[in-house]
Amino acid sequence: MKRNNSDRNSRAAAPWVKWTAIAVCLCAAAGALILLLPGGSKKPAGNPASPLNPASYAISQAIYPETAPHPTDEDWSKDSDAASAAMEAWWNETEVRQANQNVYRGALDNFLRRTVPTFLAGEKEDNRVYSPLNVYLALSMLAEITDGESRAQILDLLGAPDIEAARQRAHALWLAHHRDDGMVTSVLAASLWLRDDLAFIPETLDTLAKNYYASSYRGVMGSEELDAAMQSWLNEQTGGLLEQQASGIRLDPKTVIALATTIYFRAGWMDDFSEHATAPDVFHAAGGDVTCDYLRRENFQSTVYGGNGFTALSLPLANGGAAMWIVLPDEGAAPEELVQSGAAMEFLLADRESWQEQGVYLVRLSLPKFDVSSDTDLIDGLRALGVTDVLDEDLSDFSPLTRQADRLFLSQAQHAARVAIDEKGVTAAAFTVLAVARTALPTGEEYDFTVDRPFFFAITDDDGLPTFTGVVNCPAE
Repeated sequence: MKRNNSDRNSRAAAPWVKWTAIAVCLCAAAGALILLLPGGSKKPAGNPASPLNPASYAISQAIYPETAPHPTDEDWSKDSDAASAAMEAWWNETEVRQANQNVYRGALDNFLRRTVPTFLAGEKEDNRVYSPLNVYLALSMLAEITDGESRAQILDLLGAPDIEAARQRAHALWLAHHRDDGMVTSVLAASLWLRDDLAFIPETLDTLAKNYYASSYRGVMGSEELDAAMQSWLNEQTGGLLEQQASGIRLDPKTVIALATTIYFRAGWMDDFSEHATAPDVFHAAGGDVTCDYLRRENFQSTVYGGNGFTALSLPLANGGAAMWIVLPDEGAAPEELVQSGAAMEFLLADRESWQEQGVYLVRLSLPKFDVSSDTDLIDGLRALGVTDVLDEDLSDFSPLTRQADRLFLSQAQHAARVAIDEKGVTAAAFTVLAVARTALPTGEEYDFTVDRPFFFAITDDDGLPTFTGVVNCPAE
């Protein structure tokens, strides 16, 4: 290696969703759909009677599974018996989450191999962030409201043999990644935004509610009030991390339905970086040298991996399995090369216990603090990945959504994501908007791992699934 600078599943209760009868008529107006994916808090803020508050438009609201809290040191000191019981409940819930991971384990590998290079492609000077989990769930929901060849092409990209398999995997993904136990915040939410004068096929809406925990809202599409309410919901669910991107979300008057799913992620490092050790240094960005603050850690033991054109290590997060991976290209190479060649994803998806080039070192780590975000138009990428019929009003099939599904097509597909790290840990959020409109090394040596040039990163959960990936070309932006 080149060394250079079942029963348990039933405990995750299904959401309670009570549908109020929607007495609306079918109409011939053009339609648009927006599907969003990011995360956040649980309770609506502000005055429920306000026209800007989502609760003003609520038809039904899902109740999300409660997360067993991990007992704190204070809990153990106050009441060890209660803390022991809480710890057992936490472990039982962890086992349920792991059982759900088995539902989709390995099934998303091809989706990751195909989409990560596609949606992280771009100019070498740009930072880019992509959440595979977000886009996978968005496309899964899109598959629910399509049929025929339109659905088949989406399922092919998802790597699912049929809609039942896709639905089962998406539901298991939701249950495996939704947690707020005091150690990790990984909060998912979903909502349906319905046109107030159009009837929808209730079975499809029930499926979205049951499997994606979707609350439902109804209002006048294209109105400033409903737009503001939806933006408020997005900001609440993503902890305000994507406020600028959410402010650009508008529901066209021709909108038929808006589907919103969100993820918000926050976790501390297993071992914090000392703020006293943080110091400025030079980062050799693609567009020229910049100065930024570096997190530093001395002499910690870690496995360093080598591959074709890169070295890599992981920084464990405080939940016993999740981690941030830093994949550093060899000098003179660019992270885009690792992404486009597939080398980065092959490494992340590999069985690292049998990885040939690896060794345990006492590492001196220098890692720039960063806060990077990006907006990605997914349309061209989806077309290149074989999802084409939903983009054509003459070929698309949205018959599961409404009985008046003619001339509907996918007109917009936007993805926004943000990841930030500091001395304490990682914070991340993402959303996807889909609009459907009518018309081996030796052990014990010391190793300097200085990340002073563009690099690729990934955040993996305890199931190994990359929930966020990205390229940092300039951390000082």
